[in-house]
Amino acid sequence: MKLTFLHLKKLFFSILIMAVFTSCDDDQYPEDIWDSNDQGAPTPIITSISPSDSAFAGSDIITINGENFSSDIDDILVYFNSELGEVIESSKTKIIVSPPNILADSVIIKVAVKGAFLFGEYDRYYTLYPRIIKYGNFDPIEESAWGLEADNEENLYVGIFIHPEGDIERLTPPNAERDSSFIHSILPTPSSMRIGPDNDMYYIDSFYPYLVKQNLFSGSPSFGELPGNIADLDFDINGNLYCGGSGNAIYTVQTDLTSTTTADYSEINIVAIRVYDGYLYVVGNYLGEDEEIPSTGIWRNQITSSSGSLGEKELVLDWVETSDSDSKITCLTFDETGKMYISSDGDIGVATVDVDGSFDLLYPKIVFGPIVKMTWGAGKYLYLNYRGSTRAIYRLELSVLGALYYGRP
Repeated sequence: MKLTFLHLKKLFFSILIMAVFTSCDDDQYPEDIWDSNDQGAPTPIITSISPSDSAFAGSDIITINGENFSSDIDDILVYFNSELGEVIESSKTKIIVSPPNILADSVIIKVAVKGAFLFGEYDRYYTLYPRIIKYGNFDPIEESAWGLEADNEENLYVGIFIHPEGDIERLTPPNAERDSSFIHSILPTPSSMRIGPDNDMYYIDSFYPYLVKQNLFSGSPSFGELPGNIADLDFDINGNLYCGGSGNAIYTVQTDLTSTTTADYSEINIVAIRVYDGYLYVVGNYLGEDEEIPSTGIWRNQITSSSGSLGEKELVLDWVETSDSDSKITCLTFDETGKMYISSDGDIGVATVDVDGSFDLLYPKIVFGPIVKMTWGAGKYLYLNYRGSTRAIYRLELSVLGALYYGRP
C-alpha cells in the first residue's frame, strides 16, 4: 500500500511538469493577465481635510483636498477606520464626503481610487463626535413621555403619562438630571406644553377639552374648559395663546383662561400649531371629500391684532405632495432663518422646508421617525421625542438657533 502511494505521487508530479511545459508552447493557452510592468494609477495623496481634526458623525460634510483623485464618484472610496463614508462630490483634487455614524477619537481616514494599488492616508487621527444624544434616563417601557418644553436656562420639561394623574419632570443641563417631583399634572397625559407669562406652565391632554395653567414655582394649578379637545398650543408676541385640536377651529385664550373662536378649520383635525413672523401656522388632517384640499397640510393665518384676531387661512404646504410620503405630520417648528422643521409619525424623522420651498431630510442617517414632539432650547439644541421601539428623548445639536418662543419670560 505504501509503495503504491509513492508511485502515484511520482506519477502525479511527472504529469504536472509535462502539462506546464506543454502549455507554454500551446498557442491556445490564454495569455497571463498579470502585467509585471503595470504600476497602477497614481496613489491618491491627502494634503488637508476641512474641518481639520473633527466633525459630527453621520451628519457633517467633510472636504478632503489632495492629488490623484477622480472626477467620477463611483471610482472613490473614503474609509473612516473600516466604515465607508458617503461620497457626495469629487474631482481630481477634492472629495466632499459625509462621514458614517461612528463615534471615535482615533479615526484613520483613507482614500481609495479605482486603479490605484495603494490608499492615500491622512497623516493624523480624526475625531467623530455625536450630534445627537439620548437625553434623560427614561424607562422606555415603564415611563411614557409625551410633551416637551424648554426654558431660557435650557431646562427641559417632559410630560409623563401616569394614570389617573401625570407628571411634568424637569431635566437640568448639562447631564439631564431629573427632578421627578416638579409638577404633578392634573391631567393624565401632558401631551403639549408651553411656558407662558409669569412663569406659568400651560399644558393640555389631547383627550380632554381642558387647558391647565400651573406655576413653575408654586405649583398652584388653575384650568379652563375650551369648546373642543386641544392637540397643541403656542403664544404670540402679545401674550395671546392659540389652541387647536379636534374641534376644527382655533381658539384664542387670554391669561384668565377665557377663550374665543378666532379661525374656522372645518373638517380639519388640527395636530400642531406654531407662531412665526406674524402668522399662526397650523398643521392638520383634512377629513372631508374635496380633492382640492390636501389630506395633510400646513396652513397659516395672519395675526391681525394685538388681541389675537386672525385672518383667513391660506395653504402653505401639501405634505403628501411635497414629501412623497404616506406619513402624518406630528409637530412643526422654525429656526431663526425661517426654515420649517416638520416631524412625522412614519418613515421621515424630521424634514425641513427652506424659505425658498426646497425640501430636505434632516440628517437621515441619525434622525429617524416616529417623532411625536420636538422643541427648541434656548441655544442650538433641538429636543426630540422618539416613539419608536426604543422610546427616548434625544438632544440634537444644530448650527442655528430656534425661532423665538414668545411665551417664555
